[in-house]
Amino acid sequence: AFRVSASRRLADDGRNQGVSREAADAPGRPSRPAAAATWAMIGSARRPFSRWTWSGGAAVPRGRWPRLQAANAHPAVKSLFAVCLVFAIFAGNALQVVGLPDVPANSVFGTLMVVVLALFIVELVMNWLTDPFYPCSFFFWMDMLGTASTAFEIAFLYGSDALLAETTVDPMILRTARIAKTAARAGRFLKITKCFQIMVTRQAKPTRQHDTARQLSTKLTLALSTKVSLLTILLVILVPTFKIGQYPEEDLSMKGWGRQLEQSYRDAYDTLQADLTLSETAKFAEVVEEMMVFYRSVTYFPYRLQGYQEDVIVANRSARILGAGLLKSRAAPVRRQNIRKQFAPECLLLRADCNSEGLAAVYFNFERSNRVEAGMEMLVSCFVILVMAVMTSDLSHTVDRLVVKPLERMLGTVREIASTIMGLFPEHIAASRERDDGDAAETCDETVLLERAFDKLSSLSAIYLQEKAVDDELMEDICDESKGVIVDLMMMERKQRQVVVQKTSTAEKITARATPHAVSSADDLPALPVELPFDKAIVESWALNLLGTTTEEKQKLTTYIFFDSAIGRYTGTRFAQVNLFNTFFGQIASRYNDKLPYHNFTHAVDVLHVVYRLLQLTFAKQWVPDVEMYALLVAALAHDIGHPGRTNPFLVEVGHELALKYNDASPLENMHCATLFDILSNSSTDIFKNLAAEGYKRARKVCVGTILHTDNALHFDMVKDLAKAYEVSTEHCERQALNGDDLLPLYRVDVLKKDSLLYLKLFLHLSDVSNPLRPFDICKPWAWCVLEEFFDQGDEEKRLGIPVGMLHDRDVVNKPGSQHGFINFLVAPLVFATIRIFPCLHPLAHQMAVNLQEWRNIWAAEVRPEAEALAKKDSDVKKATAIAEEFRARCSQVSRSSVMMNSISSHSNMSLSLSALDSPRPSFR
Repeated sequence: AFRVSASRRLADDGRNQGVSREAADAPGRPSRPAAAATWAMIGSARRPFSRWTWSGGAAVPRGRWPRLQAANAHPAVKSLFAVCLVFAIFAGNALQVVGLPDVPANSVFGTLMVVVLALFIVELVMNWLTDPFYPCSFFFWMDMLGTASTAFEIAFLYGSDALLAETTVDPMILRTARIAKTAARAGRFLKITKCFQIMVTRQAKPTRQHDTARQLSTKLTLALSTKVSLLTILLVILVPTFKIGQYPEEDLSMKGWGRQLEQSYRDAYDTLQADLTLSETAKFAEVVEEMMVFYRSVTYFPYRLQGYQEDVIVANRSARILGAGLLKSRAAPVRRQNIRKQFAPECLLLRADCNSEGLAAVYFNFERSNRVEAGMEMLVSCFVILVMAVMTSDLSHTVDRLVVKPLERMLGTVREIASTIMGLFPEHIAASRERDDGDAAETCDETVLLERAFDKLSSLSAIYLQEKAVDDELMEDICDESKGVIVDLMMMERKQRQVVVQKTSTAEKITARATPHAVSSADDLPALPVELPFDKAIVESWALNLLGTTTEEKQKLTTYIFFDSAIGRYTGTRFAQVNLFNTFFGQIASRYNDKLPYHNFTHAVDVLHVVYRLLQLTFAKQWVPDVEMYALLVAALAHDIGHPGRTNPFLVEVGHELALKYNDASPLENMHCATLFDILSNSSTDIFKNLAAEGYKRARKVCVGTILHTDNALHFDMVKDLAKAYEVSTEHCERQALNGDDLLPLYRVDVLKKDSLLYLKLFLHLSDVSNPLRPFDICKPWAWCVLEEFFDQGDEEKRLGIPVGMLHDRDVVNKPGSQHGFINFLVAPLVFATIRIFPCLHPLAHQMAVNLQEWRNIWAAEVRPEAEALAKKDSDVKKATAIAEEFRARCSQVSRSSVMMNSISSHSNMSLSLSALDSPRPSFR
């Protein structure tokens, strides 16, 4: 009746119940506005307090019988149980102190105790049904003990003779019985500890601002006060038990007087028998008077003799043994439980009242003594309650001073940081506060928020501290082609190498040179609208293959993207004239070297098309300014302009002039940016000249930033940046995954617009390595082009006598094996990190997994590997497929909620390669 049940178990619930399990146990929620309804699907995993409600300033568990729970919490019911508790503790002793007669007091008291016992049982059942944490808990067993002890107070259950005390019982047994009685009554004392929970919760009513500190204080105070109360009661019970084995400290005088009375009565009888002239004797009366004088100084006294008749027959004549009548003036106790009957040890004189069937006895009146004892028991009970109350109050104030105040200040700061990290939703809070009391409790409690915020901080710290794409152990275990991807393309663990050749001219170092690129004149360009050389459905898909296309076809595609597409209507059409753009296009095309197998103008237009598709699919018009979309398309077209067909490590190794010019820091990418803006510096090719000063700054920032981030040396950093962005905005991204194609306002503002430049860099970098994301009939020829360019560089490295890159030796590298490593270690982590933030791009993961399987099949057919090596490849394929399927299910209508729970609970331990995916389930790790 006095329990605020949740307060004592909030900590245990948060520690023992996992988020996903609590989400599964959460009851259904009522319908509410759409903004809050979407949150509820995630909130059940985010807030494990869906089984709690808010009542009386504290959180209490949501019961399985809501009406019964409401009745149990009603003040009238609480008051009734409180009265029963006070009656059970004090009524028995109070009856003794007042001295009411057995009739009718015992019957009335017994009836009331039966009612109290029934109400205690009702309370126990109500708590069992309404409190999911009550069954078999500490308080349950405490209530069971207290309820059972009540039965021992019902006198008529044991008969009237049960109240009559006899001194023939062994003193140690009596002492043990008293301790057992005290222990039984202590069971009811323990029920009082629940009363003090109300006092604690009233003293520490949580506020909306710092409720976590208050709740923690309440739980701590309740735990400590309960233990102090239990300790106090145990001391009351246990300390006397140490005297059980000692010599009994009993009043043996009553037994001695019983023997003395029997002996004196026999002596008096013998006197009458010896002297037939005597008709009476006072020998027995003298002993009775001595006994009366003996007990005059104590609180109990003899008041009746049994078996010592004054009128006796001696030698066939009547005589009198005086003495029994002396006690007739003594008052008998009004309550049978105050009577103590002391039997004579044996019958020294056989008579009617003392024989083999019964012994003579002395009755003692213990009324005054028992009243004092009952009063002392009541004082002990009051003292125990007082100690519990004082200690609870003191603990409450101590905890408030030492814990709550500092914790409130600390949690206030932490909560502000956590709110920023978690990206809390104002409309969610407002909607939640309008819900019922149970849901309000879920909103106001910060424990889960702080726990998840700290979890995110831990995850972010792990991402910041991760310095390698793969650890050393995994590096030793992977194949040479995969090592080549990590060492040569991502430039991880690249050791400084000494140049073993003398510096020569640039012409001797690089064999390939840019040649003029034929381009149609401005008069030959088609007029808008553009007549595409491809089916428009192909252009608006991932199936467009530009290998083998003519310059005119690439020119029409580029013009369509810049001017006639859904993106072009907001970019090229606004910021450039067609003729000016055509001149710019010609200049860009001429700076690419079409003799290169891969980094040629076809690759540039192909990347432009992929960037265009990404902008379309992610609804970039809603979160990217038009000028920045325009700049990104320009950067895509020029991102590899002037590429010599050699990698940055090669340029650094040979001391190329670009490496010297740019201090070995992304020399190719810096050159691409410089070349682009060199072309834009000419008014006849400056497609940025119509931009205002601020627009030009933004366009230049996008072009420089995105092109520089196409350097694969920055690939790992980009994956980490994406992981951090997702960690900070997990809820927004997961809500968007449930929302389909429409961008949610908070997702658009707090995720996309917040880091728009990062995502523009991502789009260009992802497009630059997007070959594995295309249908395999497009992916495969592009892969051969890349490898051929690598092999050309390897041939020159051999000629120059410098170390040959691990992917550059045509005599060693297995082509399909290299593609497996390229996808596994470079593309897959980037794609997975991208789809976490952009759920709409999940089909890319599926196609990538399909291509990974295709490369595995070709590799297996060519190499015929051992079972262990094949199993590793199969494991990579299986993991990629599982993650792709989970991404698909995440955005589907099937198992939407369950997938959401898995994604939220597992995103924090994300790996940066498929080979590191060893988690128990194929979640987004």
